[in-house]
Amino acid sequence: MTVAAFTVADWIAEGETTIAVFCNALGCGHGAALKLADLPPKLTRDRLARQARCAKCGSRGAQVMKDMAEHYRRMKEESGFDPTPRPAPLL
Repeated sequence: MTVAAFTVADWIAEGETTIAVFCNALGCGHGAALKLADLPPKLTRDRLARQARCAKCGSRGAQVMKDMAEHYRRMKEESGFDPTPRPAPLL
């Protein structure tokens, strides 16, 4: 059984406008939000993860995931609820 690769078009169809990409290089940790409209619709998540090049250190390879900052912003806008994680108060 083959599983269809998740593409930029799939993210857009789900209502996403950006994705988060984080450098895999040891000690770098640079991250960025990419506009999905700027990427080819058939680009897969796996291919983007392999081919992404860090603007800070120049390494290839990245973690690609939902842009949670945008997700939280949209949730707050739509429902009024602010789901932004915060540290628990000290007792």
